[in-house]
Amino acid sequence: NTWSALGSVTRDGGNEVYVLAAIGTDLYAGGLFTTVGGVPANNIAKWNGSTWSALGSGIGGGDYPWGVGALAVSGTDLYVSGGFTMAGGVPATNIAKWNGTSWSALGSVTGGDYPEVGALAVIGSDLYAGGTFQTRYGAAADFIAKWDGSSWAALGSGMNAPVYALAVDGTDLYAGGFFTTAGGVPANHIAKWDGTAWSALGSGVDRLVRALAVSGTDLYAGGFFTTAGGVPA
Repeated sequence: NTWSALGSVTRDGGNEVYVLAAIGTDLYAGGLFTTVGGVPANNIAKWNGSTWSALGSGIGGGDYPWGVGALAVSGTDLYVSGGFTMAGGVPATNIAKWNGTSWSALGSVTGGDYPEVGALAVIGSDLYAGGTFQTRYGAAADFIAKWDGSSWAALGSGMNAPVYALAVDGTDLYAGGFFTTAGGVPANHIAKWDGTAWSALGSGVDRLVRALAVSGTDLYAGGFFTTAGGVPA
């Protein structure tokens, strides 16, 4: 019932933590920074309950670098995405995996004016990624794609505009963003993927979804909108 500080993050020109994720008792923080708690750490770091440590040489590079924007956990693996070209000295375009000791790439992101991965979610052993990209490791995948551990695949025909948020309910994947179609189906800024097809959530929302969360059988959405399903919200 009290707050405590976990040190501070710094960076020339700004310092921000965008995302957090936990594996066991370890907390991972991602964002745009070069030190955390006085320890050099490029855009990602681990808190073990008492001290901060870097994950190798961290995340960086790119023409429009904005560090780490999303984290997802699968077992002991940490998936990291954002706007970058290097992960621990390994070429990795906007998405990478940390296995606890080393970094590895998951193909690359291209297409779009500023291709980035801003949302991640895990179902079983599959990783789902959403963002502003339109190509996934040489395969067409408009704004959303799935990594099965060895290759990327599109989710139907994808969306017609960027995906900014993902959430999981059992085997269903919910996506939110700026799109108005999902898999060719009209879906205003929010939609559900059941593993084979996309469907709309009623009439959706009237503008933009930036955040999603699941609690029991309920889905919560936040963003820049004034109606949801035609109801003022």
